[in-house]
Amino acid sequence: MGSKSSKQSPSPPSFRERVEEEIGRRMMIQREVQMAVNIARARDTIQYFGSVWATFVGGVTVAKLAGRNVPPVVGVPIVAGGIILGNIADMAYGNKLLRVAKEAEHILENERARLVPMKQAPVSRFYSDEEKVAMFDQATAAGLLWPSKAFSRSFTPTGPNESRDNVDQEKK
Repeated sequence: MGSKSSKQSPSPPSFRERVEEEIGRRMMIQREVQMAVNIARARDTIQYFGSVWATFVGGVTVAKLAGRNVPPVVGVPIVAGGIILGNIADMAYGNKLLRVAKEAEHILENERARLVPMKQAPVSRFYSDEEKVAMFDQATAAGLLWPSKAFSRSFTPTGPNESRDNVDQEKK
């Protein structure tokens, strides 16, 4: 008679593990769909913008070949449009999305303090005090910087029955 095998079958995953697995799969699908939508949007934009830019450049070229006077300022949209078109083409057919994802990964790993929300946000409780200090102790409120400093905090709205003069006198 044979002996029983000492191998034990792995225990089935717990409910929590199954839920975490399902959430992970859904997040992966959501990420892939969002990336595909970004690429599709870039390809659509390149078709539209590329057609408009090529028509413009073609028109300027034909006008120049026909001996018509083309102002030099026309070169600005040709060069700027070419740069923008290259950027869109990189997103649509190049590896820009991968470079952006790598940069986001770097930010998440090395600059997480930049992502800390203000203290009133409901998710701020999930960040440590060290992360909050790293972000907010180095920052200055935008209203305290020039030129906003000159006027943004000097105006205080008054109630409907108060004039600005009454409020100033009460402060004294």
